Amino acid sequence: MQTWVGAARSFAWTLLLAAVCARAGAEAAAFAETDPATVAILKQAESLLAEQKPGDAYDFLASHELDLAGTPLFDYLLGLAALDSGHASDAAFALQRAVASQPDFAGARLELARAQFEQGELALSRAQFQYLLTQSPPAATRTVIEKYLNTIGERSQRAGSHWSALAQFGAGYDSNANGSTSEQTFLGFTLDPRNVATSSSFAELLVGAGNTRALGAETGLISNVQLTHRVNTDASFIDQSVASLDTTLVWAHGGVRYSAGIDGYQGWLDGAVHERGVNVNLGASRRFGEYEAAIGLRGGTLEYEPESLRLLDADRYLAGVSLARLNIGSNAGRVGAALLVGKDDVRSAGSPYGNDRYGIRLYASWPIQSQSSVYFELSEMVSDYDGTFFGARRKDELFAATLAFDLQSFPTASWSIAPRLRYTKSDSDVSLYEYARFEAVVYIRRSF
Repeated sequence: MQTWVGAARSFAWTLLLAAVCARAGAEAAAFAETDPATVAILKQAESLLAEQKPGDAYDFLASHELDLAGTPLFDYLLGLAALDSGHASDAAFALQRAVASQPDFAGARLELARAQFEQGELALSRAQFQYLLTQSPPAATRTVIEKYLNTIGERSQRAGSHWSALAQFGAGYDSNANGSTSEQTFLGFTLDPRNVATSSSFAELLVGAGNTRALGAETGLISNVQLTHRVNTDASFIDQSVASLDTTLVWAHGGVRYSAGIDGYQGWLDGAVHERGVNVNLGASRRFGEYEAAIGLRGGTLEYEPESLRLLDADRYLAGVSLARLNIGSNAGRVGAALLVGKDDVRSAGSPYGNDRYGIRLYASWPIQSQSSVYFELSEMVSDYDGTFFGARRKDELFAATLAFDLQSFPTASWSIAPRLRYTKSDSDVSLYEYARFEAVVYIRRSF
């Protein structure tokens, strides 16, 4: 396959030079005003690549990434060096920046398609190669692209099954581990201490395994199983264990990506069975240029133990629509919004816990360098209950804000560190259900 690349790369470099020389206006002026030191860096990297030293070129360029990331020619050379030295993930990230800032940069797009191919992102790679075919490439380059497309088709058909595993440990602090009111009394009664806000440090362990099975060029089955356990040092009565399993069929047709799946879980509280649930999920999404629209539907059952909690048993329904803007800026960030509506139909006659829910979620993610990202989310959910609580109607408003970081391949490959901050505030017509909660945690993850 490397012989294909050699034939295509001369074409890519020619296109690059033509694109740079032909640009007019502000973009050409910006390139012409490049600092001499930057020009020297780019020329040295070109020399290393010409001498067939991609590893040296990658190390050299990576040391300048903080200063020069976002410059199309730098990102192209960094991506090229990363790809040819076995760093396909870093290559894809750098080349995405180059393509985002110069969509007509065919050389960068060609190498991006290669990087995605090496990562196993066959659908993304296919889309890039197919786009390049529409740009009337020379015959030699067309031949290379068509060989890649044929290989992608063959690989998709025989991809078979792929297994992965995950182990994660987290440690942190929760200002209200049991999510309860801070008031000591309610309607003149002294509350059980377990029903009053309790702060605690905690530790959490998660192990999981996943399987991805290709069923065709555009169809696959994704399954996951996870076990988690959380220990609260000052609130052991809410130590929680959860076992979950899900499987989802995904397929694409006519530019739309569909999904259909089922998931279930069993939860234990302080060593005793507490709740279980099963859900059926349906979804669809479609890209429109730099935007992605999606819709999701969920229906399931929720059951509690022991008998005293059966008033909470319900059939639960949820629907949501979302719109996201992709590839924002040189780092290919993303922002989006989702609208949610739902309903709990209680199973016990006379239970006041049936409710209608509606809410909104705003979110944004932003890559930081090649293997790190930051995520931010704001959400507001309103639950309007059917029955009365202590003689009053109940309506809750739950606000949440999350800030999370994901530092991948740190401290070494296959490891990652993920700090997270989360604030939750519940307002209610019934003061018993009002509370505030702050959680800070650092996760250390190992992928297999």
